[in-house]
Amino acid sequence: MKRNKTNILILAFITSMFFTACIEDNDFTVPENLGVEESLKLAAILDSIQNNQLELKSIKDLKSLYISGNDPTKIVSDIIVKGYVISSDAKGNYFREFYMQDAPENPTAGIKITLNLNNSYNKFNFGREVYIRLKGLYIGEVNSSDGVITIGGKINATDVTEIQSVSLKQIDNHFFRSEKNETIIPKSVSLAGLNALDIGTFVTVNDVIFPSNLSGKSYVDPTEDFDTQRKIQTCQTLGYANLLIETSSFASFGNEALPTGGGTISAVVSKDYGGNSLVLVLNTTEDVTMSGDRCTTRSEDDFSTILLDENFETSSGEIAITDWLNYRQEGTKSWRSYTDTYSQSKAARIGSKNSGDANTVAWLITKGIDLDTTLEEFLSFETSNSFGNGSNLEVLISTDWDGTAANIALATWAVLPAKIVSDGEGFKNWVHSTYVNLSNYSGTAFIAFKYTGTGNINFDGTYELDNIAIIAK
Repeated sequence: MKRNKTNILILAFITSMFFTACIEDNDFTVPENLGVEESLKLAAILDSIQNNQLELKSIKDLKSLYISGNDPTKIVSDIIVKGYVISSDAKGNYFREFYMQDAPENPTAGIKITLNLNNSYNKFNFGREVYIRLKGLYIGEVNSSDGVITIGGKINATDVTEIQSVSLKQIDNHFFRSEKNETIIPKSVSLAGLNALDIGTFVTVNDVIFPSNLSGKSYVDPTEDFDTQRKIQTCQTLGYANLLIETSSFASFGNEALPTGGGTISAVVSKDYGGNSLVLVLNTTEDVTMSGDRCTTRSEDDFSTILLDENFETSSGEIAITDWLNYRQEGTKSWRSYTDTYSQSKAARIGSKNSGDANTVAWLITKGIDLDTTLEEFLSFETSNSFGNGSNLEVLISTDWDGTAANIALATWAVLPAKIVSDGEGFKNWVHSTYVNLSNYSGTAFIAFKYTGTGNINFDGTYELDNIAIIAK
């Protein structure tokens, strides 16, 4: 017995010396109080990363290995991903899952982890730095095509397009906590500007309200068995931007009344069960501060000057509008006229599915708009899609472009915070951009709709665009 105690003391001493050496020689901080076995395992992993024996891959690069809707990808390379936990199941609003993002502040990517562990907040607490050794695990979706890329432990036995939880044994062999427990600073975002790239990150929205018709209601509808979605809004100078907060019927705060004032909400960005809409998911109502005044907005009637109005009703074939530019930067596909059989109207359409092109980059750029003759200007448009997976549409503005295709790349293009249809939106639905304030720009402005496709023959999707308008005062 005395010899065993001596061995334990020697092991503890060697472990502490090993930690000190790692802290001095590496950029990684090694835990000192998570238990000897767990600490030694992480120390070995960090040493292997430092010596290039293991590859530390970013969350963004990891997610790029999988395309939504594909069969899950098994990780066969010896790679590591690191992140900071941003969700908590302490209040019951998450079940056997957690999210982590790539930095405590200003994250660029986040990812979901599904695991067979209740009360995971006791192990993977909010702010905890976690390393995951991925070899033998899977990247995919719990619900195929929902757009929430997830780390899982195995393929679903009844649906090979989906993954299932990391088992408890796999957690022990693949998940390693650091002693770091960082303060997570939520990224400030606008509801209109949120997109699929924000999934899995912790954000805060300012000047938010619940619509007045929800007054007196609670976070969870008492008639719902699972999840309840409540609309939230932010006032823009003109109109509202909308999103949904999704709350589990098992959340301990489900019966709390929705706030009637205005303020801020901090939550994790995810998608609803079917992947049709972006949603915010709360950790706790302590992240809801809405005791201030409700914001107000203005009416379209205040903006009677029309600077741009294009609905594509007179277009056919490739879009060719006077003083506009329909430009193929890469690939063979251009913006074309399209007749929507559901709305019985024409629109512009772009898609690279089955094009055979390795990449597609296509621009549709409006004529120049003089912003110096009016006081306030607002852009709006509508978008729809047919499985936008694997492709991207963004709206840009430039005030220094000379109007020639040769100089597009030389101009300064800023991304506008417009709401663009999400991948999972029903193909019959058209999504309003909200009104994008252009008042901070001056001179002659060009609005560009830039489509980027990856060349994937199965999932590189199609976008439709209609009813582009700029109104002014």
